[in-house]
Amino acid sequence: MRSFPMPLIALSAALLLSACAEKKSEEAATDQSASAESAGPAIAGVVAPGVAFRYDYAFTLPGKAISQVQQQHAAACQNLGPSRCRVTGIAYDQPGEDQVSARLDLLLAPDLAHRFANEGMAAVEQAEGKLDNAHVTGENAGDAIKLSQSDSAANDAEITRIEARLAAKGLTSAERVELRQQVATLREQQRGQAQDRKAKEASIATTPVVFSYTSQSILNGSGTFAKAAGSSWSRVQSLLAFVTLLLGGALPWLLLVGAIVLLWRSAALSRLLKRLFGAPSPEPSPSE
Repeated sequence: MRSFPMPLIALSAALLLSACAEKKSEEAATDQSASAESAGPAIAGVVAPGVAFRYDYAFTLPGKAISQVQQQHAAACQNLGPSRCRVTGIAYDQPGEDQVSARLDLLLAPDLAHRFANEGMAAVEQAEGKLDNAHVTGENAGDAIKLSQSDSAANDAEITRIEARLAAKGLTSAERVELRQQVATLREQQRGQAQDRKAKEASIATTPVVFSYTSQSILNGSGTFAKAAGSSWSRVQSLLAFVTLLLGGALPWLLLVGAIVLLWRSAALSRLLKRLFGAPSPEPSPSE
């Protein structure tokens, strides 16, 4: 038997291990990419400071699994603690045995919102559900706060100027009333702007996340029968659309042909009645 040098054997083993490691890395990257796509929009790393985000995720699940998944999502929020996540609303509606719709409203710390939404997908997939749609919206609340602060500073300066005029002598009663009304209007604007800034600051500090759940129908399920039913329904819809299009093009001509047939039949019927009963004969005059 031919023997191979030890350095050659060691090099071959190293190359084999390297190839296996690269293959595993590629498979892991592929799995992570597929998981990210199934979890909806990914905005991690691009969140700008001062932007208030809102996450809306819509899931479709088997009706019997909705309550359990909703409870799992609520429990995951409670495990984070009230300072990081709070449940602000829960709704569950079941008008029929297999008709279920539900909703879960959450407020999360901004740095946890995206990860929480992605992890929420795991419970949905384990229950044989899927993500129907996801929307992430944002508002540049930071710039709005800065603009409001600038407006408030300008109002403060105007109030100071008007109050200085009120302190001066020589103003008429009508002028003083007008100036006081201006001050009252400016102070009211100040209060409104302060409340607005407070709300926008709160929107930056917490991120709303809304999960909505809908039960699967026979046409959008994941089983073999559901897929077959969905395919059949799609074909029926296509056939109905074709028939509607065909009737839309042929209907004017059909109406025209029908009108001609009716006119011909009425003329033919009139001639037939005349042949059967004849034309009425004139009555004789009295002189005859």
